[in-house]
Amino acid sequence: MVLYSVGDRRISLSLPGAEQKEIDFVDTLFSPVQNDSFLRPVKYEELGLIVKFGLHVRTVEALNLWTIKKVFGDNVPVPEVFGWRVDRDGYTFIYMELVVGPTLEECWDALDIIQKRAINDQLCHIMEKLRSLAQDPSERFIGSINRQHLPDYVFIDQPKTGPFLSISAFNDWFALLHQLRFEHRYDDPNRPLLPDTGEIKLTHADLNRRNIIVSSTSPIRIVIVDWQQSGWYPEYWEYCKAVFTCWYEDEWRRDYIDKFLQPQTEVYFVFSEYTMAMGAV
Repeated sequence: MVLYSVGDRRISLSLPGAEQKEIDFVDTLFSPVQNDSFLRPVKYEELGLIVKFGLHVRTVEALNLWTIKKVFGDNVPVPEVFGWRVDRDGYTFIYMELVVGPTLEECWDALDIIQKRAINDQLCHIMEKLRSLAQDPSERFIGSINRQHLPDYVFIDQPKTGPFLSISAFNDWFALLHQLRFEHRYDDPNRPLLPDTGEIKLTHADLNRRNIIVSSTSPIRIVIVDWQQSGWYPEYWEYCKAVFTCWYEDEWRRDYIDKFLQPQTEVYFVFSEYTMAMGAV
């Protein structure tokens, strides 16, 4: 059982076990069935279903979606997750709602300024809701939502580790990653530039336009997908990841990211130095 708070509201959730090989969320609109035909295609448009699968797909992604839906409902628009399967070869299959529409990256140039501002307003609302979720003060940690190591794909080819019990411990680990391949390590002058204070927040961790689907243009509506990197991180992490994963002079970065995320410019410079040094995103 985990305890969260959203403002004055207390939330108690019994998280499903991510180590389970099969799970169905029976209170959703779709129930997975034991049928091999569901494992081959990716999309079933007539069912409103998409199956995400592979050796590198993790059940914690489904757990992230399930938690967000339970806590926020439609206030944080994400695909509904129906369940998962893990086969004997280690392939994970996540059954979730198919959200129809182009990604924001695909349709950005076709949108007018009013539509872009409407999307920005929605992102402001979504991030405000997401940031309102707080861990129980007695159980603060940085890691996957089920209190395991950091999510996969945070840094490719880096050792799994965590959870961390403080921002300082996480920053120590992050600052050391680029030195792991060195025989002799050095005292890092940039480490003091990473803030050891602040909040730990539930974070998407890959808030790029390719992970935002425009599900409707009249009125304009968006859905945020691909929560595989998500977890509990220091509050600077969302901004730094969002800025790092887009071109420096892109309109999205120049005119919009700072509007729906709290700018962390000084932290970003050292974050980008570390990230480029380790060759990861």
